[in-house]
Amino acid sequence: MKNSLKQGPDELGYYGIGKDARGGCAVGETLVPVLQELSEAFEDAIKDQSFLDKFHYYCKHYIGRPSPLYYAENLTKKIGGAKILFKSEHLNHTGSHKITNCLFQTLLALRMKKTKLICESGAGAHYSAASAVAAKFNLPLIGVMGDIDVNRVNTNIIKARHYGAKLEVVKGSLKEAITAVMKMWTSSPESYYLCGSAVSAAPFPRIVQYAQSIIGKEIREQCMEQEKKLPDMIIACLGAGSNAIGSFHEFLDEPSVKLVGVEGETSAALSNGTLGIMQGMKSYMLQSEDGSIANTTADIAAGINYFSVGPQHAYLKDIGRAEYTSATNEELLESYKLVAKTEGICSALEPMAAITETVKRAKKMSKDKIILTILCGRGEKDLDQIEEKIGKDFE
Repeated sequence: MKNSLKQGPDELGYYGIGKDARGGCAVGETLVPVLQELSEAFEDAIKDQSFLDKFHYYCKHYIGRPSPLYYAENLTKKIGGAKILFKSEHLNHTGSHKITNCLFQTLLALRMKKTKLICESGAGAHYSAASAVAAKFNLPLIGVMGDIDVNRVNTNIIKARHYGAKLEVVKGSLKEAITAVMKMWTSSPESYYLCGSAVSAAPFPRIVQYAQSIIGKEIREQCMEQEKKLPDMIIACLGAGSNAIGSFHEFLDEPSVKLVGVEGETSAALSNGTLGIMQGMKSYMLQSEDGSIANTTADIAAGINYFSVGPQHAYLKDIGRAEYTSATNEELLESYKLVAKTEGICSALEPMAAITETVKRAKKMSKDKIILTILCGRGEKDLDQIEEKIGKDFE
């Protein structure tokens, strides 16, 4: 559809035009042909119905999609405003939305005849999901994580080891893990870099958006069936932004559906960052004044503890199609308690940023309105941290 916001990016990987463009492919010359090969393979694959049929078969029979649309009745009554629905991505195989993207890209890697996978991870959910799919399709996988994240995430790393994956640990967090994998990929063209979020050089933001847009498609179908209308608002957490863009994309041309993304307080690049070029893309970044150094972030939820954000989110902020805000570590923990005690759901800390904003907004909205919140991961990986911080609150 002409002038649709769902059409981007352009052939160079940019969202927007001229100086207002976000995204691109800012990489060394060694990776240019590798990314071109990937782009051509992706565009060819999504025109192949047999490839898409295989993807949807495994989405249903391996992942367990569609994930349920759940009426959070107790939470809605407690808040007393808008009706709150959860898109229950935490019920997918491996416990988050990450598995959908991992499945899509692994099938693409096999189509490209790649012989091994490499990936980065922050909270470990992407590493665990990639490891599961790699085992399923008999491909070796090396994951890279920062030592900060390894020290606070446990179960995902254990599961990945059980699936047969290997882990390399670098100093730092998700930012440093991405940088390390890009360097690794430069010297290993037979590998497929299974990028975990809608970031980095083109075509990765589009590939991940395409894979995760199944979330928004399911939301449309489920909400129309259950509620007989579209949600008035969709709220999702984001670090780099894959679950958010997957949820938002289907509704970009629906102005009646308000789109809200929630970052962590210390990593709120869309609220506090400046434009820069790093890790293959032009986007908002928390960085030094001259753009040479990325700032350190300190959000308790590893999966949103990232100094930048996907370029499509940067573009949607600039044109005003989506609104972005942030939540503190304390708010994440309070929201975890709220969801655990009212709905009996052990959630990851990342989507508790979205719950924080959901509660604030629902209070101000009438009961005939619907807020749909993406519950993008389950909380086993965070239980040690939660017990350390607020365990006494449950006694």
